[in-house]
Amino acid sequence: MSRVLQILWICALALGGAFAASDGARAAAEGKRIALFVGPTQDKYLGAISKSINDSATAAGMKVTTFSSPFDPALQAQQIDDAIAQKFDLFVVQTISQKAIIPPLTRAKNAGIPVVLIVVPLVGDETKDLYLSYIGYEDEGFGRSSGEQVAKALIDSGRTSAKVAVIAGSMAEGKAPIRDRAFRAAIAKHPGLEVVVTEDVKWNPATAERVAGQLLARYAGQGGLDAIYGMNDSLANGAIQAAEAAGVKLGTAKGELVVVGGNCQAPGVRNLKAGKQYGTMLLLPVEEGKVVGAKLKEHFDGKAIDKAVWMPFEPITKANLAKFEEACSY
Repeated sequence: MSRVLQILWICALALGGAFAASDGARAAAEGKRIALFVGPTQDKYLGAISKSINDSATAAGMKVTTFSSPFDPALQAQQIDDAIAQKFDLFVVQTISQKAIIPPLTRAKNAGIPVVLIVVPLVGDETKDLYLSYIGYEDEGFGRSSGEQVAKALIDSGRTSAKVAVIAGSMAEGKAPIRDRAFRAAIAKHPGLEVVVTEDVKWNPATAERVAGQLLARYAGQGGLDAIYGMNDSLANGAIQAAEAAGVKLGTAKGELVVVGGNCQAPGVRNLKAGKQYGTMLLLPVEEGKVVGAKLKEHFDGKAIDKAVWMPFEPITKANLAKFEEACSY
């Protein structure tokens, strides 16, 4: 069974247990009001997971209201306070700031409103009583596997020393610092390979292209960069566009720039097929949203859900792209 089929089978089991229930079981979730707090839904990943959560929860009889924020923790805190006053039955929260979220989640707990976290987990044992479950991907694994992809491509090309740059999401908090630490640890296992810089572009592809161009110019006099890791495929695509504009050859041969992305987005699929990008990482927001919807129903049915529900992920290169191309083209 292919990895994609395994993932879909896992999700089907979750959905089957949640939605193939009798009318009596459905009644537990019927009419429950869910407040969904996410970043900008114009983002393809956030837009896809938001729609999937809404669709799957609605199919189970719940009513979902989405509160979107342009990565503004103060606005998100206000939105949560407003939702507490409106007495929603449950909150689903993509944390914008792991620090700023603590007071509003404490107020939600005091109001007796359970919280399910998505996209960004909270850290530390002291936060565990503020939420019911985290459902999502493991960013440490993402960063580690991406580092292993970069190392393999460089070593297979015969490079015994190499300079690597990271084009990151928001490094203040959240997913990006976790991925960066794990990526650096994976690269550090290979003597001669070095992460020389991490640039925070706040998940903005246009900024990624500009910053990558500056990095390529900065290191040109030092033999050039050997690899760039963009934390999602949109950022990696910005780096690829900058390299092409600068006349830097892309690929895995010695002297060529290795680019690795993440989150298996449509630009990554195109670049992998064209040989401009070496790898990406499986991440399926639609399937993730379906699992969230299923777990919400389980909760209202009186079933305990795990404190952490990890979505399966897998490295993707041109060699196995055919298995994932359709699912990743969002």
